Amino acid sequence: MTEIREELARAATMLDLGRYDEASTLLARLVSAEPGSGRAWCLFARAHLGADRFAEAVEAANRAAAIEPAEEWPHRLASNALMHLGNHREALRAAAESRRLAPAYWQTHVCVAQAALAAGQPAAAATAATEARKLAPNEPDVHFLSGKVALARGNLDGARTHQERALALDPAHSGAMNELGRIRLRRHDTAGAIRHFINAARTTPGEHIYSRNIDVVIVRSVSRMIYVFVLVAMILLWIPAITHTGRLPLAAGFGTLALAAVAAFAVLVVRLPREARQLARRTVLSRRVMAALAITFGGVAAAFAAVAFVPSDALPQTLPIAIVIVIVTRVVATARLRSPLSTSAPGNRTSPTQPLPPSRRR
Repeated sequence: MTEIREELARAATMLDLGRYDEASTLLARLVSAEPGSGRAWCLFARAHLGADRFAEAVEAANRAAAIEPAEEWPHRLASNALMHLGNHREALRAAAESRRLAPAYWQTHVCVAQAALAAGQPAAAATAATEARKLAPNEPDVHFLSGKVALARGNLDGARTHQERALALDPAHSGAMNELGRIRLRRHDTAGAIRHFINAARTTPGEHIYSRNIDVVIVRSVSRMIYVFVLVAMILLWIPAITHTGRLPLAAGFGTLALAAVAAFAVLVVRLPREARQLARRTVLSRRVMAALAITFGGVAAAFAAVAFVPSDALPQTLPIAIVIVIVTRVVATARLRSPLSTSAPGNRTSPTQPLPPSRRR
């Protein structure tokens, strides 16, 4: 029995270090030798969660719950895995069961809050987060989750306050850094958002979600640039019809517009930290972004050419066609940006509203 406890402690240490495959191998042997050990099954569920084997994590957690029906930990583990599987209703049910079994344990209220948030029930999530803060006002994960709930309800100031409190309690809390980046993004502060994402990536290099968030910000900035570029192009296309200018001023207007768009984006990139500039370069040079930019510039150039190279008396018929070309260009380019990234980062385990890591039982 002493040997089993030592092996379980060794497995728990492996999990804390992120050595999920090694821990899985050890725990598979332990649950085979001691199938009635609820703790072994719980640790096995943690190992599966860490290795993105969410269906297996649910199965292991359910085995633990069957062995120890009065324990709340298996239900929290199951809820976490079910959220990753997108089964939010069952995740909330499992979280509620963990809270019923241990209402004085702050982790169970946090579990309910994050499951309710994923299930689209922000009011229930806020109630659970409030209870968690009453039980553990100095626990950083409680404020981290409370900040996510506040952000989901549109309370940006409250969300920032909670995440700053989480960082005050734990300066290395990468999740809080990431959430502050999301709050900055809601305020349209692109450079500030990326700085927070970079800090989160520095703190937890193994979490690819933070670099992926930078990709999202850069793509959003490209999309905004395309929108402004197309909008100004549509205004410029009306100039020949109103002023009867020649081809040269029209070509100069298109060239100036293109240079201004590139310069504006270059200024944004230069303002970023060095690591972010490298990620931005990778994102911009990806297939989907380059295709979107080529479609945009090519489509607008075609529209300008259609207006510039027609006789003045044919301009009233050509101008609507050019406008349609520009609008279609914008729609196609935006659709291309929303397609999956062809050169994506390694598969990330979480989403921007990721559940908290499966904590150890205390």
